[in-house]
Amino acid sequence: MKLHHRTSSGLFSLQSLLKSGFSPTLNSIDKFLRYLYRRQKFNCIVHFYSQLDSKQIDINHRVYSIVSWAFLNLNRYEDAEKFINTQISKASIFPRTHMLDSLIHGFSVTRDDPNKGLSILRDCWRSHGAFPSSLTFCSLIRRFVSKGEMDNALEVVEMMTNKKVNYPFDNFVCSAVVSGYVRIGKPELALGFYESVVGSGVLVPNLVTYTTIVSALCQLGKVDELRGLVRRLEDEGFEFDCVFYSNWIHGCLEGGALMNAIMQDREMVEKGIGRDVVSYSILIDGLSREGNIETSLGLLGKMIKEGIEPNLITFTAIIRGLCKKGKLEEAFALFNRIVNMGIEVDEFVYVTLIDGICRKGNLSRAFSMLGDMEQKGIQPSILTYNTVINGLCRAGRVSEADEISKGVVGDVITYSNLLDSYIKEENMDAVLEIRRRFEEAKIPMDLVMCNILLRAFLLVGAYGEADAVYRAMPDMDLTPDTVTYSTLIEGFCKTGQIEEALEMFNELRKSSVSSAVCYNRIIDALCKKGMLETATEVLIELREKSLYLDIRTSRNLLHSIHASGGEKGILNLVYRLDQLNSDLFLGMFNDTILLLCKRGYFEAAIEVYMIMKRKGLTVTFPSRILKILVDNLRALDAYLLVVNADESTLPSLDVVDYTIIVDGLCKEGFLVKALDLCSFAKSRGVILNIITYNSLISRLCQQGCLVEAFRLFDSLENIGLDPSEVTYGILIDKLCKEGLFLDAEKLLDTMVSKGLVPNILIYNSMIDGYCKLGHTEDAIRVLTRKMMGRVSPDAFTVSSIIKGYCKKGEMEEALRVFAEFKDENISTDLLGFLFLIKGFCTKGRMEEARGLLREMLVSESVVKLINRVDAELVESESIRGFLIELCEQGRVPQAIKILEEISSNIYLSGKNMDFFQRPQFLKGVNEKEVKKEDYAHDFHSLHSTISSLCSNGKLKQANEFVMSVLSCMPK
Repeated sequence: MKLHHRTSSGLFSLQSLLKSGFSPTLNSIDKFLRYLYRRQKFNCIVHFYSQLDSKQIDINHRVYSIVSWAFLNLNRYEDAEKFINTQISKASIFPRTHMLDSLIHGFSVTRDDPNKGLSILRDCWRSHGAFPSSLTFCSLIRRFVSKGEMDNALEVVEMMTNKKVNYPFDNFVCSAVVSGYVRIGKPELALGFYESVVGSGVLVPNLVTYTTIVSALCQLGKVDELRGLVRRLEDEGFEFDCVFYSNWIHGCLEGGALMNAIMQDREMVEKGIGRDVVSYSILIDGLSREGNIETSLGLLGKMIKEGIEPNLITFTAIIRGLCKKGKLEEAFALFNRIVNMGIEVDEFVYVTLIDGICRKGNLSRAFSMLGDMEQKGIQPSILTYNTVINGLCRAGRVSEADEISKGVVGDVITYSNLLDSYIKEENMDAVLEIRRRFEEAKIPMDLVMCNILLRAFLLVGAYGEADAVYRAMPDMDLTPDTVTYSTLIEGFCKTGQIEEALEMFNELRKSSVSSAVCYNRIIDALCKKGMLETATEVLIELREKSLYLDIRTSRNLLHSIHASGGEKGILNLVYRLDQLNSDLFLGMFNDTILLLCKRGYFEAAIEVYMIMKRKGLTVTFPSRILKILVDNLRALDAYLLVVNADESTLPSLDVVDYTIIVDGLCKEGFLVKALDLCSFAKSRGVILNIITYNSLISRLCQQGCLVEAFRLFDSLENIGLDPSEVTYGILIDKLCKEGLFLDAEKLLDTMVSKGLVPNILIYNSMIDGYCKLGHTEDAIRVLTRKMMGRVSPDAFTVSSIIKGYCKKGEMEEALRVFAEFKDENISTDLLGFLFLIKGFCTKGRMEEARGLLREMLVSESVVKLINRVDAELVESESIRGFLIELCEQGRVPQAIKILEEISSNIYLSGKNMDFFQRPQFLKGVNEKEVKKEDYAHDFHSLHSTISSLCSNGKLKQANEFVMSVLSCMPK
């Protein structure tokens, strides 16, 4: 039959034949209509069918299908629906399915109206008992999922799995629904759906389904559960691909877990799974969002080196990162490079650049970018305008943003930006105007907009309006989220409406929302109201739900309970929490110990620690606790905690911790315990340094245990430690004080032979010791032969020699020393002047004494000291002025009495003021000193410290130091 090979004139011949009563066979009609369909003669098909129908010629299901598709291709969907509904009851089962497939596909795909497709499906189901193929069901599910209409998607799933249809529920359907819930931010529903279908046994998940589950678990932050799933799948023999890992990495990045994402990427590469353009782009985008543009650029280079061609998405991610870093010129350079490469840019690239420009505040350039878009034929959408509007709002130019919004068809984001900005300006008239425009535009309100409105009403105290919006959320198909509840709870809490806040908190508890923020905020509010029992109940519930307890909230509760019930209240809280899962309160227990230690409740702190030890909990910051104990003269308690603790409950201490405790034990007189702790540290593998042993040697010397000090000194070599300048200085000073000068000089020579340079303190100890005994010749020998060329003498050196000559009555020699050092710009201190003045007075040489007094009263160091005394004695007349007056009147003896009184108030006692010298360092054992072993810290020269402070006029510091020394003396 040659009819269907002819041109359209053949159609008119066939139509003429039909009119004349000719009845072609079904096979001929079928072939002819197929021919017309291939030639896209859809109008001819419809016209030809009308003639067939008017002649009441029987046709088969294939003809129905071709005619249906003709209607659909002509966009006559309503005609197609009417045609199929008319004919469907006449067709067999297979043709019905085929027709429904055609019709539903036309509405849901061609017209992008899956709701109409669902309506047809419902009607055919009810009226004809007909249903399309499984592919059509799957297509509808996919369309609804892409639009986020999950309720409709689930309805299609239920119809598909109904007993009448009983299509197989496969991994495609499951993964589509799961990914749909993840896309709309409801991962808990995704996981619930998956667990339900797997638990019912209707589905054996494959890698596709597991890949979508990864996203849900990442959004929920269930890292451990995800890792457990991966391990189980590996044990079952699953081999993961790049898509699986890419989804995992993307889920981590969306949840803000950048390090987890990097770890998964590394694991993927280590398993030999190569990255593709998608996985590279995901990682580059995640790093760029975090501002790590350097690493992103490194990955881009590696990607190109591996021969993987970056796409526009990859480059856009890099541009976003550069913009975030404020590197706009580099971003534009990359943009120009993309254009020169021939890659067609899209609106989103422009939006990224415009956003970066707006963040820099260069809004004029942002507007010029809009013109550039139009020149390239890219029509700006509301996405672009929203970026500009947001930029203007951030710059405080909200009214300009408002004007731009009036010239475009805004969406919910447009109005949300404006509304949020006006709220920050507290411009409530503008807020109400934006709300009016939003309602007139009849744009469906989304959750973000709803939350902003709630904040606006709460800001002006319109609690009724806020409550009305909240109650209307179900009617708007909106489900309150964490922001909703936290906004309402915080708003009520700020105004002290605790009852309303608690009511909203109870609604949160009844919902599926799990918000740590709301729990923490309600606990804070209850603390402020003094409702500590209720706050404790909320705390327990928070932990039972494994929610995060904010450290500020935890400490706020602890301090509130302490303020109300003191030590007893804190312990009662600990006992109550001890009955629960203590692991959840680890941080709070640690904070409790710190608080109790700071408040001086050391027994209670130790009791809490014992509870933690019994439960196997670890003290997370033992150093701070131990230091507090030591600072409060509880070094023995610190010692007992360390030696009796399990390594699991008290983490390994370092050399700093042990040194602080050793020094504290030494100060309190527990030298044996200090030595034991050194041995204990060694048994724990901690090698103490010379700072620790210097502290021990110093305390042994102070307590007169010179033999033991030297034994410890001699043992240093055996434990691999070299004595420092400080070590030698401590021992030399003690030998000098005991009158063992030969031993002191021998030790000094040993020190020098080892390449160590003695400091001025060591030489001053020798010189002062010799002068004290009247051996000024030996003192001069040490000065000239041992000291010169190594260190320079100081004021104390001069004062000691002057004192030595004055004691022997050799005033000429004392005056000579004074003059010689004066020529070298080294002046004596107040004590040196006082010895000289008193010596000349004793000799009856009053004019010389008067001259020295006059010179002393213009000495910079002495003037500073006397001025400091003046400052402390506010109500008295100027001491220096009075001394000058006495000097001018020749009343030197009276001036000497005043100077002696000043010195007796400054130094530990007037009798022993000749034993003090200035140290170079005045600090206790601290972390920096312990870690830097070559730091020359002096532990022994307490008298030198006080002398130095007084010589420099620092009387207040000197007094504080004296009190601290006395408080550390053994009881």
